[in-house]
Amino acid sequence: MLSQIFQQRLTDLLDNITQDQKLLKEFEEELSVEDNPRILKKYKKEIKRQKESINNYRQEYTELEQQLIGISEPQMQVVGNQLQLVESQLQQIDAKLNIVLINHDSLLNRYNAAEQSILRVIIEQLNQTQLALTENILNAVAANQVSESEMHQMLAVLEERIPSLPPSSQAEITEIIKSPQLDAKHKITVTFPIVPLLVNYEGELELGT
Repeated sequence: MLSQIFQQRLTDLLDNITQDQKLLKEFEEELSVEDNPRILKKYKKEIKRQKESINNYRQEYTELEQQLIGISEPQMQVVGNQLQLVESQLQQIDAKLNIVLINHDSLLNRYNAAEQSILRVIIEQLNQTQLALTENILNAVAANQVSESEMHQMLAVLEERIPSLPPSSQAEITEIIKSPQLDAKHKITVTFPIVPLLVNYEGELELGT
């Protein structure tokens, strides 16, 4: 017969996962609107701690599952639905954690070390919507779905807006845009993450589908 301790551990595990799901949703919402790099780093650190918690929950789930070996069918039915719910929720929150954690880093991984040093502070200011849109545009550029004339148009807009950038970034971005050694595609790839800070995508850059 299943012990009272087993039932309590299972109930506590479900409660803990539910609370972490709510907390992750709050962190995700804050990340979508926050633009202070220090606060963003704090939220990302807390999300990574949640990742560690999920690993502990999985270990707890495995231990509980092992205790069910050899029990009767009626007893299994008592906890079967709860165990399935635990597994489903663990998968959902683990997937969500991975998505939230990699968004900023995946964008940075496109660049070499020198370019990352220029773009890190800017990218860490982007919310989730801006990150997703920037990724989509850069994927389109990489796949040659943006014409040469469109890229030059975008670069012209960016150059006009350079004075709106933080002073620490202006010199590097100007050098990239004006560099005769770089083609338009590379210039766009390096400079496009600054666009959410400067322009309205739909209103000022008509990129088609």
